[in-house]
Amino acid sequence: MKSLSSDEKGLLKQLLDEEVSTSQATIHAIHPNYPLRGLPLVIADDFDEPMPELWEALNP
Repeated sequence: MKSLSSDEKGLLKQLLDEEVSTSQATIHAIHPNYPLRGLPLVIADDFDEPMPELWEALNP
C-alpha cells in the first residue's frame, strides 16, 4: 500500500470534511427536529468503570 504525501493527505481530509458536511446538511433537511442525528457518538473509555465516589455520596 502506497504512503500518501502531505498534499494528498490534505486533499483527502478536505474531501472527507466536505462529504461529512454534505451528509449532515442532508440529514438535517430530512429530520429538522433531530439536530443530533447523524453526529458521531463517542463513548468515554472509562464509561463502565466503577464509581465508588457516587455510591459514597448516595450513602452518607
